[in-house]
Formats: sequence, structure tokens, C-alpha cells
Amino acid sequence: MENVLESPFEVAERLRGGGLTGCVVERVTLSQQELGSPTLDQVRFVQTTLQEVGLRGNTARDVNFTGCQLRGAQLGRSLWRLVNLVRSEALEIGFEGALLDRVGFYDTRMTNARFTRARMHDVTFQGADLMGADFSETVLTRCRFEDPKMGAAALNRANFRRAFILDTDFSDAVLYGADFSGAVLVRCNLKGAVLGAALTLGARFVGCEMDTDFREGLSA
Repeated sequence: MENVLESPFEVAERLRGGGLTGCVVERVTLSQQELGSPTLDQVRFVQTTLQEVGLRGNTARDVNFTGCQLRGAQLGRSLWRLVNLVRSEALEIGFEGALLDRVGFYDTRMTNARFTRARMHDVTFQGADLMGADFSETVLTRCRFEDPKMGAAALNRANFRRAFILDTDFSDAVLYGADFSGAVLVRCNLKGAVLGAALTLGARFVGCEMDTDFREGLSA
């Protein structure tokens, strides 16, 4: 039988005391609390509220968040491997300086999320609303931005200034008003992407796949 935790006090004390291992946290509310830099290993969070919590520098492996509220959560300098957020709310979430490896964000609202100076490898954004998200000075490798339901990933006004982006899939993404100033994109797929009003001053596109109108827009 799984170890199910439903007491906010117990969960908070365990997090502050070092972390959680092999358990389920279900329907717990821990908003606006500093919870230290815990280690999370094989943990499932279900319908749990972690709005504006401080979890900077946490380490998470094989962790799933389903139906959770993480608006404004502070997760800067975290190390996440094999972590998924599914059908959750993560507006204004902060991953500044974090390392994300094989992480997935599925059907999760992430408007104005902050990934500044993060390192992201094999990260999937599927059905994640990333309007206004900040990826400035971030390194992205083998990442994917997609939305099978809507047909196009929403990256309106996203900030990729001075980012380094390698082998990443932006195909059919809506990049209207996105800022790629000073960014370097290598072997990225931009086929079908919507460029309208995007800023590309000083950006370099090396070996990227793109539509003719996208290429013409870059040189306009």
C-alpha cells in the first residue's frame, strides 16, 4: 500500500527536514511557505496546492505533479530529473538557474513562467501555455514545444534573448512578438512557426529548418 500523506503539517515538516521518498501527497495545501531545499524521490503530488512556496535548490527525481496549483512557486536552482507536471496551474513559476533533464509539462498553464539562465535538456512542453515566458540566457537542448489539441504551441511574447538553443522543435509554434535578440539557434525545427512581430536582432540561425516566409522575415 502506498504511503499517502494528507496532513499539511507533516508534509511541511518532512520537506523542511530533508525531503520525501516513495510517497503520495494528496489534497494538501502549503501556500506561501518557505520549505527549504528538500530532496524528492519517487513522489506523487495529487491535487496539492503549492502556490508561492519557496523550494529553491530542491532536488527531484521520478516525481509527478497531477492537478496541482504551483502559481508563483519559487524553484530556482533546482535539479529536476524525470519529473512531470500534468493538468496543473503553474503561472509565474520560477525556475531561474535550474537544471531540468527529461522533464515534461503537459496541459499546464505556464503564462509568465521564468526559466532565466536555466539549463534544459530533453524537456517537453505539450499543451503548455507559455505566453510571456522568460527563457533569456537559457540553454535548451532537444526540447519540444507542441500542442496536439490546439495545433500550435503558444509562445506569444516569450523571451529568448541571448539563449542558446540546440536541436529544439518549434514547428508550428506561435512565436508572435517573441524576442530572439542575440540568441543562437542550431539545427532547430521552425517549419510552420508564426514569426509575426518577433524580434531577431543579432540572432543566429545555424542549420535550422524554416519556411521561406520565416527566412524572409529574418532578413527584412
